[in-house]
Formats: sequence, C-alpha cells, structure tokens
Amino acid sequence: MKYFVSSVFDPLRNFLTFNKSIMKTLGQKGESTWSELPVRGNNHKDSVLKWISVLLTFAIFNLTIGCRSYFKVRTSAMPTTEAIAGISAAGKTVVIHWNEKKWFLSDVQVKNNTVTGKLEDYKRPPTIKPVRPDRINRYYARNSKSQQFLLSEVHLYVSEFADSGNDRISIPVKSVFRMEIYNKDKASTIISWSLVPFGITVGTLLALVLVLALTSCPFIYTWDGENYQFAGEIYSGAIHKPLERNDYLKLPTYPGQQSYSLKVSNEVQEIQNTNMMELLVFDHPQSVNILVDKYGKVTTLSQPVAPSLATALSGENVTKLLTSKDNLFYQSKSTGGASPLKDGVILEFPGPGTSKTAKLEVRAKNSVILDYALGKFHAMFGSAFNKFEKKQQKSSADQMRQWSLDQGIPLSLFVERSGKWEFVDYYNIAGPLKYKDDVLSIPLNGKETNPLKVKLEFGNFLWEIDYAAIDYSPGQQVTSHTIPVKSALDEAQKDVSSLLAKDDTKYYTQPTMTNQAIVTFDLPKATDQYRTVILHSKGWYQVLRNPEGKPDVDKLKTFKQPGRFNQFVNEQIKTVEQLVAQP
Repeated sequence: MKYFVSSVFDPLRNFLTFNKSIMKTLGQKGESTWSELPVRGNNHKDSVLKWISVLLTFAIFNLTIGCRSYFKVRTSAMPTTEAIAGISAAGKTVVIHWNEKKWFLSDVQVKNNTVTGKLEDYKRPPTIKPVRPDRINRYYARNSKSQQFLLSEVHLYVSEFADSGNDRISIPVKSVFRMEIYNKDKASTIISWSLVPFGITVGTLLALVLVLALTSCPFIYTWDGENYQFAGEIYSGAIHKPLERNDYLKLPTYPGQQSYSLKVSNEVQEIQNTNMMELLVFDHPQSVNILVDKYGKVTTLSQPVAPSLATALSGENVTKLLTSKDNLFYQSKSTGGASPLKDGVILEFPGPGTSKTAKLEVRAKNSVILDYALGKFHAMFGSAFNKFEKKQQKSSADQMRQWSLDQGIPLSLFVERSGKWEFVDYYNIAGPLKYKDDVLSIPLNGKETNPLKVKLEFGNFLWEIDYAAIDYSPGQQVTSHTIPVKSALDEAQKDVSSLLAKDDTKYYTQPTMTNQAIVTFDLPKATDQYRTVILHSKGWYQVLRNPEGKPDVDKLKTFKQPGRFNQFVNEQIKTVEQLVAQP
C-alpha cells in the first residue's frame, strides 16, 4: 500500500480504503453484523466514525490482554549536561554506544560537564527488529520473555571516552552527540491490541495514531493487587489556568483492601498541574449507588429508571442504546448531506409525582473527534499559538466557559417546561478514553411535562452517550470518610505528597510524558456494607503544540460566533469522507 504523509487526512484515507475488504469480510454474514457492533447505524457511509468508534471500544476492552506492544524513540542531538543529569536522577538505565559497540553504564554520576560510571556488558535480548528512531518499534510484553526493561532505557551515543581508573570511565558531555529515550507508544499499542483478531499490522494503521494523539489530562490507574488498571482521566477540559476545576472520578474497589494505591501519569504532550488529591470513601447498602456531582454534592441513587423512550434529534429511536451500561452508545451520524451544528437525545421518563428534584445519571465520554478538531483549530494560530496560550492564562474563566457552551463542547442538560426547552446545567468534559459516570440534579417546579422530558445536547460528533437514568428517590444517609494522601512518590522517588495535600497555590507539576507518581491512601476499616471510592482532585493543564506558519487571523475571528466550531468540525468530517470516497 502506498502511504501519504503530506496531509493528515491522507493516512486516514489509505487506512479506510484498505479496510473496504475488511468491511466486506465482516459483512459476509449479512448487515446484522454491523448492527451488532457498539455503534449506531448500518450505513457504510458512516465508515469514518464507525471504525474510529469500533477500534477505540475494542481498545479499551483489550488493554489488559493485548499481545503486541510498541515503543517510540525521543531523540535529542547534543544533549545538555542538565538533560543527562535529569535522566540519571530519574533512575533510567543508561546504555553507552561507541562505534558499533554498546555497554551498560552503572553508578552514573554527572559533574563538571562530565559523565562517569562503570561499563558492564549489555546482555539483553534484541528487539523484534533493530530499533529505528524514525518509526514505531515493537517489543515483547509477555511474561515469558518480557522486554519491559526497554521502557526504562536511555541510550547515549558518544564519540570518545577515557579510562578514569577503578574500572570507571569518563565521558565529556560535549562528546555525547545523540541521546535516545525509549517511551511506550500508547497509541500504537492500543491500536494493535484492538485489531489483532483482524490480522492488521500497526504499519497499516499509522493513520489512527493521529486520532489517538490526544490532548487529554492526567491518566489515573488503580492498583488491583497485581497490576495498575486504567481508571479514567481527571479535570478534563481545564486547559488554561482560569479553568482550573474540581473533579470527582469514581474508582473501582478491590476485595481486602486496607490501603488504596493509584498512579497519576502524564502520557500526552501537556504540562499537567494537580493542585490536590483526596479520597472520598462511602459505606452504604449495595442497593444504593453514590456519585458526586461537579459541585461536590454527594448524590445517592437508589431507584434509577431508564428512559421509556430515547429519540435522537434526527428523530431516530435510540432507546436500546441508552438503557444499560453496556458500551452500546449513541453517537452522531453522518448524513451525507448538510450536517446539523448540534446533536443530542430527548429522553422520556415517568412523571416525578410529588418529588421536587430529579437526579439524572449519565455514562458518557467525549469522542476523539473533539481532540482532533481542537488540534486543527490550534494549528490555525501558526507561530502565534504560544502568544495565544499566554493570553488565555489571563482571560476570563466565565467567558471561556460561555464560549465552550456556545460551541456545544460540554454536554448540556435541558428540561421541557410548558412546551419549551429550558437550560438546566451542563456536564463537564469527560475525556475521550473511558466512559465516566456523572450526575446532575434537576429542580422541579410543577411546570414540567408528563412524562418528564429532558434533552442532552452537544456539538455534532463531540460526545458518545452509553447510559442515562432518572432517579426521584430522596437522599439517603451514608457513612462517609475523607482520606488525605498518605504518600506520593514521583518517578525519581521524590516525595510530592505536600504538593497534593490541600487546595492551595502549590502544584504537583508533570511537564513531560515520563512523569508519574504513585499516590497511596489509608482506608477506613471495612464494614459489612458496600463501599464506594471516589477520587477528588483539582487542577489544570496546558496543551503543548508547536504549529508553524502565519496565523489565519481572518478565519480565527469567525470562531467568536456561536456554533462556528461545530461548523468547523463538520467541515473536517466532510473532508475525510470525500477523501475516503476517492478511488
């Protein structure tokens, strides 16, 4: 297959063109094959969104059972003394290359612009293929021949070194002409794991790397006793300091826990700033579900009712997609013609009776289309992007939130009263990698229709909704505990717990994709009741981009208009569809 790299859409076109044969193969048993996939619609014109959604869904299902793993090489020419000292302090394994030979360098010290250490034989099995800095590299991840050690290696290429006695060598920093750091390529690994059953290689799927190069937020993993499992993302969408916000992420619980351990990591091109962390622990009857809304209000749900009818704004009945947490989700559909700026679902529920409050629980996440479109939007700033970023750090948070609402980026909640839709509130951005359970309360004043009708509205293509339910039950008393951080050690084993202890002006900052911290909490003594654990965090992050060229000022000014970003998203989707349609 011929690969194109001059346009971000060309690799995607090649991938989707290649997959026409896959679609045909999957469809040999009839169109029902498509209807059973976790996306809506049976029209092959939806191939762009369908395949992205299918692949990402499979990826999340297979994160713990994949058999192919990949790493990429970050190269620095003529690294500084500070850079070399930094990787040494982080506990990385240093490998020295001289001519065609290589050795381990142990007991590394960096002082006076000189690297010293002890040479040892390099005795590790080779990678599947020779390491190539300019492409994706594969390594073994199976326990029988694990090569996880590669992810901790840093390779220094030197032109000279000298024997300094006592079995040690010295290397002038100026003689280090290249430094290579091996990092896990999360995108390629996820892609490969999701498509192993189809026999498709990562080489064919370079296109989807651009989709998975997300601008997300800190990733949270929880320790299950054997491994860290991906749990979700925190304070998604807080991409400028004025947008710093609290986040409440429901975490899994594990039997016999006396302490809780989680990992917070930076795995995307961002500078992440976490202000505080604490655990909210609740003991309660198993029949009660507990969520904490964006205001920090503890919400109990004991009588959830699924919608009796769920209708897309296009008029399509999508009830079956939203009545259970099963990863069968509603997403926007390409019509082939003019696309609407906003999409969403109208949900009908039994009337509230005498209740004065309705609690609407949703399980939803953002689509990767949002991240991709934001990347294209930022690219229009060209060389002025960093100046734009600095200006945003001093802008009004209210104005930025209003712009986001006008563009349909959060998930907006409306209720029908006296035949008209009234805006109630919005759910915060959830991130694209994992569904998030969230809740909002709806005050009822007696003017609501019967059955109760609510609308979830968002910018076209920007959200995926898996589940929704209403609960009119009164709040219940539960036992709650607020648990502070016990310890927090970063990748260099530095104690950062004081930075996470409380909401203040001190931040645990993760500026690179190698930053992570293991955070632990003591749990209260277990009871015979069911336990819910929620991570309360607060922070913000800065997206790192380096677009070039002259800013497109005239076009950028149009984005002040409500709905302009949604029009831009539709334009990007249309461009992809046109490319896919080409022979």
